[in-house]
This record gives sequence, structure tokens and C-alpha cells, in this order.
Amino acid sequence: YRKESCHGREQVLEMCYTDVNECYQILMGKEGSQVVMDRSITATTRIETPLSLWRSIAAGEIRGDEALMKGLYKVKGDFNLMLHWDDYFGGSENHTVEEPKDRIHIPGRETNMSIMLIPWMAFWITAGISRYGGGLAGIGASALAPLIFFRHKKTFYDVLSGALVAAFSTMAILGVSARIAVPLSYLSFGIMWIGSCLGRIPLTAHYSMNRYQGEDALQNPLFIKTNRILTLAWGAVYLATPVWTYVLMGTKAKPYIGAVNSVVPAFMGFFTLWFQKWYPRKVAAGK
Repeated sequence: YRKESCHGREQVLEMCYTDVNECYQILMGKEGSQVVMDRSITATTRIETPLSLWRSIAAGEIRGDEALMKGLYKVKGDFNLMLHWDDYFGGSENHTVEEPKDRIHIPGRETNMSIMLIPWMAFWITAGISRYGGGLAGIGASALAPLIFFRHKKTFYDVLSGALVAAFSTMAILGVSARIAVPLSYLSFGIMWIGSCLGRIPLTAHYSMNRYQGEDALQNPLFIKTNRILTLAWGAVYLATPVWTYVLMGTKAKPYIGAVNSVVPAFMGFFTLWFQKWYPRKVAAGK
């Protein structure tokens, strides 16, 4: 147990070994951990598992997240402990090794969805106001976005976004009506999200992995399934967006289309925050 992961909050992990009918509790606090034999305290997280299975997980014969996804054991209560298990129970190999002083360190080398969205937002917000101005804004944002990647890791979808936005921006500058170019851009954005679900790693997983042990999360089937569902949901929204965008751009609401189309994603953002916590807990509890 790594007490530095406590952050001032005591937790009680209850291990119930169903095949031998025994339960133990581990009280984890800022001073260390203590095994409680009589189950006299209320557990914050309860794991129900055969002892034989837990030994196989500990021996590396099967991944814990894979076994959980298959329903081989259950987790009840606070699921956050499971998401950060390696932080609480990491071995000595997990501790940070001091780097040589002469090594150049570039901080923050993580993916960032905001960077992927910058070219799209620049085009969507301005194209409704001015077709030509929107084209220039889209091309400018696509050209400048790569400069930000000095501090961030680039994904395929960052590159694809820059190329697509530049293409639609060029269409606008060459005279294609914004009423056509903007809905088509939303359509391509939705197809990009849906299309990513055909591969092993859905789009959102490339960015949300930063909060869950980085690239190791990409080996977690529960994490991937959660993100696949969310990616499909977001993709469906953006596939529907071109319909009302086309209609509204033929009305006086045209200059405000960027703001109008920010409303649904705002609600989807709240849904995402809720779903990424609710769904793993649901699966872990065997419901």
C-alpha cells in the first residue's frame, strides 16, 4: 500500500473470497494500512471474488480488468479505487525514477481533445457570419494548431481534423455556399467519430486515457467499451447536426449557428461525465 496516494481520505477495502467464505478489510489512511479481521468498519469498496481468481490476477495469469469485464468478480461501492488501483497498490517498479539532470524534459506530453477541436470551432463559429472569413479562420487554425503539439501528443484524429477543416475552408473561399460547406463539415465530423468505433480504439479513448493510467488504459476492455458507447453517442449527435444546421442557415439565425450548435454538445458533456462513472460501476457490480 502506497500511503502517499491517500490524499487525506481514509478508505476501507473489503475483500470477500467467495470460494473459501472468508472476508478481510484493509483500512487505508495517510499513516499506512491495517488489516481488520472482524469486519467492524463500513467498507467503502467491496470486492467479491474467488480466492483462486485473485491469485491468478496477482500472478499475472489474467488481467484484472479483463476478469471484471467477464463478470468473474464483482465490485461494489466506490469504484474510484479500482480505477486507480496501481496508484494505491503499486510495487516498487511503479515509483518514479529520477532522471539524469542533463536530460531534456518536455512536460505534458499527453493527448488533448481541445487541440483537435480548435480548427473545427474556428470554422463553425465564423463561417455562419462570413463565408470568406470562415474559410480564412479555418485554414489559419489548421495551420497554427500543430504548433501546440510541442507540448502534447498528436493522434490520427488531430491530423485528420486539420486536413478536413482545411478542405472545407478552401471550399468556402472558392465560393461554395456556407449553407452547404458547414453542414457537410458537421457530417464529416460525425462520420469521423462513428468510423473510429470500427477500429480497436474509439476516438474518445485516445484522449480520456490520460486520466486512467495513460496508454495502459487502452488494454482495459471496460474502459474501451465505455468509450465506444460514448463515441457512438457523440457521433450520432454530429450526424444529426447537419439537418438543423442546413435549415437554420437559410434563416436569420445563420450568424448564430455556431452558438446554437454549442447547446447540444454542452448537454452531451454533462451526459459524458455521468456515464463514464455510472457505466463502469454498473458492469463491476454485475447489474
